[in-house]
Amino acid sequence: MEGIIGQPWELREGRPQATMGGLEEKNGLNDSAHANKLDFSKDTEGQMEVPDKEAMPEYVGKGEWYHIGYHMTAAVASVPTLGLPFAVSLLGWGGGLVALIAGGAVTMFTSFLVSSMLEYGGTRHIRFRDLAVAVFGKSGWWAVTPFQFAVCIGTTIANCIVGGQAIKAIDVLARGDTPVTLTEYIILFGGVNLLLAQCPNFHSIRFINQTATFCTISFSLIAVAMSIYAGTTQNTEPDYSVPGDGVTKLFNVFNGLGIMAFAYGNTVIPEIGATAKAPATRTMKYGIIMGYCTIVSAYLCVSITGYWAFGNGVTGIVLGSLTNPNWVVIMAWAFASVQLIGTTQVYCQPIYEFCDKTWGDILAPTWCLKNTVVRLVCRTIFICVCVLIGAMLPFFTDFMSLIGAIGFTPMDFVLPQFLWIAAYKPKGFGKWFSILVAVTYIFVGTMACIGAVRSIVLNAVNYSLFANL
Repeated sequence: MEGIIGQPWELREGRPQATMGGLEEKNGLNDSAHANKLDFSKDTEGQMEVPDKEAMPEYVGKGEWYHIGYHMTAAVASVPTLGLPFAVSLLGWGGGLVALIAGGAVTMFTSFLVSSMLEYGGTRHIRFRDLAVAVFGKSGWWAVTPFQFAVCIGTTIANCIVGGQAIKAIDVLARGDTPVTLTEYIILFGGVNLLLAQCPNFHSIRFINQTATFCTISFSLIAVAMSIYAGTTQNTEPDYSVPGDGVTKLFNVFNGLGIMAFAYGNTVIPEIGATAKAPATRTMKYGIIMGYCTIVSAYLCVSITGYWAFGNGVTGIVLGSLTNPNWVVIMAWAFASVQLIGTTQVYCQPIYEFCDKTWGDILAPTWCLKNTVVRLVCRTIFICVCVLIGAMLPFFTDFMSLIGAIGFTPMDFVLPQFLWIAAYKPKGFGKWFSILVAVTYIFVGTMACIGAVRSIVLNAVNYSLFANL
C-alpha cells in the first residue's frame, strides 16, 4: 500500500510501517515521525501507533476543535479582562484601542504559527520546550522553560490572590463587613483548586474550561451592561485625558502596555495542541478561531464601555466602579471567581506535566498507583506553596504588568516568530514581517518592564505581609 506522501509501506507484526530508505531517497531526510511509525493523516482517532518506548501519553490527540476553543479562552480571557478599561485609561482612546486590537491580531497570528509547528519534523510535539528543542537544539530548552515556568507560577499565585479577593467581594456585598480575612478567602480558593488539581491532564479539564468560557462571556456581558447603565445615569462627565504629567504619564503608558501583554498571554499553546485530534494543525486552527472570536469580542466590549462610562477614573477592576444593582455585581464576581479556577488549572498544567514526567510514568495507566501518588503529592505541594505566597504577598497583583513584560511578551509575541523563521526559513515579506513584529514587541516589553518596576517601587511602602486588603 502507498502512504499519502508516496513512501513505500510494508507490514511488520501487523503494523503499517514506513521504510526509511524510501523516505530518505525522496526527501533526503531522516523523518522522525516515520522512524517512530507515525502516520498522522491516517490516524483519524488521534491514537498514534508508536513503539512502546516512544509511546505518547494516553491523553494526546483526543480533543475536538471546540475543546481547543475552551482551553484557549480559559487560558487568555480571564479576570484581567475586567482590568482592560483601566489599561485603556493609561493610554487614551487612540493608543488604548490600537494596542488592544494589535495585541489580539498579533497573538492570534503567533498562535497559528506555533500550532503550524506541532508536527514539525514529523514528530508530534506536546510541550513548548520540546518544540523549541526540535527547532533550536538544546538551547531551545533554555529559551522556553524559564519563561514558561515563571509565567505559570506567577499566574497561579496572582490567580489565588484575585480569586480570594473575588470571594471576599461577594461576601462583603452580600452581608457587609466580614470578620473573615483575605488570607482565609485565598485558602478557600486554593482548596478548590487543590481538589481539581487531581484531574490528571489537560484533556481531562475540558469541562472545567467549558464552564470557564461560559463565565467569561457572562461576567463580560454584565460588565458591559452595567457600564452602559452607569454611563447613561451618572451626572458627572468622564475625563478621557491620560492621567499624570510628564514622566508619570510616560510610565503609565508603559504600565498599560504591560497589562495588555498580560491580558493576551498564552504560554501553553503546544500543551493545548497536545490534546487536539489529528490532524492537529487543522483542529487547532478552528479552535484558535473560536477562542479569539470570544476573547477579542469580550476585550473590546468591556474596554470600550468601561472607559466610556468612567474615563480615567475607572478602578483597576471595572467591577469596583459598579455598585448597583448589588445582586448583579455579586453575580459578576461569582462568574469571575469560577473563571479564575479554570485559568489556574490551565497554567498549572506545564508544572504538573513536568512533575508527572520526572517522578511518575507518563506511559503507564493514568490511575496506576505510582502516577496517582505522584499527582497527589506534587500537586498538593505546588498549590500549597502558591497559596502561601499569595496570602503572604496579597499585593502580588501589582506584579501582573511585570509578568506580562518579562514572561508573556517574549513567549507570545517574540519567540514564535523566531521559531517559525528557524523552522521553515521563509523569505520575502513573511520573514521581514515576523522580524518587525518581534522587534516591535521586544521594545514594547522593555518599556512595560520599566513601567512595572517603577510602579512596584512606588507602591512598596504600602506592602505588608498577610495584609487584609
